[in-house]
Amino acid sequence: MDHAGPTPYIELDAAQSELLAQLVRADLPAPDGTEASAELLAARGLDPDDFRGTLAGMPLGTVRTADGTTSVTALGAAVHYRARAEQLELLLSRIGGFAARHGTADRRFAACLQEMAQETMTPAEAESRMRGGD
Repeated sequence: MDHAGPTPYIELDAAQSELLAQLVRADLPAPDGTEASAELLAARGLDPDDFRGTLAGMPLGTVRTADGTTSVTALGAAVHYRARAEQLELLLSRIGGFAARHGTADRRFAACLQEMAQETMTPAEAESRMRGGD
């Protein structure tokens, strides 16, 4: 797909966002109602009925289904990566705020910062640990 100009801003619900994330990793079988398709979707942790419903509500041009396969389009990939970048921007903003509040005086600070950057600890959990709650 030759896409000229900026990517339009498209908001997705949680199920649509997860579907794009799945499709960015690998194509999925088309939800054609066959047992084989259902088994392949289940192997990826997807409910065939939920998948079919989410697929039906996807914004135009973000996914395509052809020849028994569902795949992400260039627009869909761009929407996915834009949303992921926005999530990471928010995460880094929260980490920056945490760093500004706590400085480097406490040894727990570096561990908390690292865990937040790896997304293994939420900012709220880090705040609790810095207050001595963990």
